[in-house]
Amino acid sequence: MKFTIKKKISVILTFFILLIIIVNVPGLNTLIFEKKNVSKIMDNDNIHTSGEIRIVSDFSSQGSWFSEFEGDESDISTSISQEHANYVIIGDSGRTNIDSPLSDTDWTVFNNPELPILPDIYEINSSGCYVSHLWHEDINQTRNRPSIHWKRNITMPVNMSDYIITSASLKVIFNATVTVSPHGEPTGGEGIDRLGDANLDDYSTGDYARFYVLLSDIEETFQPIEIANNNTALGDLGQDSPAISHFSDTPMDKVPENVLGSVLTSVLRTDGYNFTITLGIDIYCEDNEIGVDIDRWNSLIIRSFNLTFTYEKKIDQFTAASWNQIGEELKNSTDIQLNEATLEIQNYKVDRLWPYLSSPNSEIRILINDKQHIETIKLSSVDTEGDDDEFDVTSLITKGINISLAIQVFLADTFELAENITVSINKVSLIIDYTDLSGESTEEPLIFGILFIVVLIVSAGLGGYLYLYQKILKYPKPVRKVRKFRRTLRKTNAPSTPIISSERAFNVIYAGELGKTTGFLKPSSAPLKKTQGIKITEKS
Repeated sequence: MKFTIKKKISVILTFFILLIIIVNVPGLNTLIFEKKNVSKIMDNDNIHTSGEIRIVSDFSSQGSWFSEFEGDESDISTSISQEHANYVIIGDSGRTNIDSPLSDTDWTVFNNPELPILPDIYEINSSGCYVSHLWHEDINQTRNRPSIHWKRNITMPVNMSDYIITSASLKVIFNATVTVSPHGEPTGGEGIDRLGDANLDDYSTGDYARFYVLLSDIEETFQPIEIANNNTALGDLGQDSPAISHFSDTPMDKVPENVLGSVLTSVLRTDGYNFTITLGIDIYCEDNEIGVDIDRWNSLIIRSFNLTFTYEKKIDQFTAASWNQIGEELKNSTDIQLNEATLEIQNYKVDRLWPYLSSPNSEIRILINDKQHIETIKLSSVDTEGDDDEFDVTSLITKGINISLAIQVFLADTFELAENITVSINKVSLIIDYTDLSGESTEEPLIFGILFIVVLIVSAGLGGYLYLYQKILKYPKPVRKVRKFRRTLRKTNAPSTPIISSERAFNVIYAGELGKTTGFLKPSSAPLKKTQGIKITEKS
């Protein structure tokens, strides 16, 4: 077969046309050139593409995770360490004790704005806060209601608006001495009168002194709150018979512990650091006998003051911290079918048991695209050994937006916490499985596959033929034989080549040539036919 230039060009063009068909047939180029990291799934009519979107982290580093906070950020912090994402709920505790001896270094004297008259004598000495007063009805009618205050400002080491008073105790000691004398005695009626005294002409409340303790914010924005008191009338101080002229060291009556804690919390709410303690003594002198009534208060003393309370860090309700990551987008198309979305949380734990009585509702939440999953993990159920959980979050996945994931520790209660608690998670995996329904029918991929195989075979055949033509077939047959023989000479075992003598060669060639002519010279064996009417004469 002899190839002309035109035939050669036709073959080459055919080959390139086939290549163009391979590249441009829809779907066929995908099968050949596109590398897919997805699988194929088959239904009754079509073959579709199945894929996954994954957010996976073992928290060996922070990577693309970031933190977000809600509520009081002083209550919770986040960190990543030792391949764990951590949520640290910040606890703290303290104790305040005010029990130093009463002195004018710490305590400052003030007028009582409601009873501005001062006693005759008021001071702080070795016995404590001391008062002495004499009221003579006939001499001075204006000094029957004296009062005195001593105040001390207390500054806390922490902002108590962020703490809870967990315990409180108070002890205030006082004593009192008065003159007791029945009316009509030589003393001229010098005595503290009580109901039932002899010759008592007039009586309403009687004569008494009142000791008390107040708490307030430092600016006294609100009315000071009384936390302890004692009214000497209740103990009949000054009674004639039997005579009661003295109270030894006696504790004041105080509010219950829980009330005391609430009052401390209240007065510290204004600025969080400061509050004021007020020690007060009021004196009430009644006109029990006109013109001759003399009330002598020898000594009224607040001996000591002791206020002790403890506090723990307040964790505010609705405080939260989350570790967040934003993943890929699931294409918003009717051809994209969401199959399943699964979230796995592995090796989550607490470093010490959760205070479930104080905070039974706090939990770990899952949020995807700001939508909270219905299932949660109660922190009261989390142990210190670590646990795993898996959640179906398919309903939270939205197409057309980047998939955002948040693992949140949500503190649902207000409670006190003395020490830090760390909630940690070792690994989080969000796996979203979907199917791309845009695949074509099964017939077309089969046709393309068959066509692809045919094209490959034809292309291989044409390519092979062109190769053989360039190497062998374009040469005449004798030349091909010579080239073939030449190639055999390069081999180690060359083919045998018999050599004949020249005589024999001549005879062979001669016999061959003679054979070509003998056929013409050999006489015919057939009889001659007579030719009628024709005479043949031999010309000499």
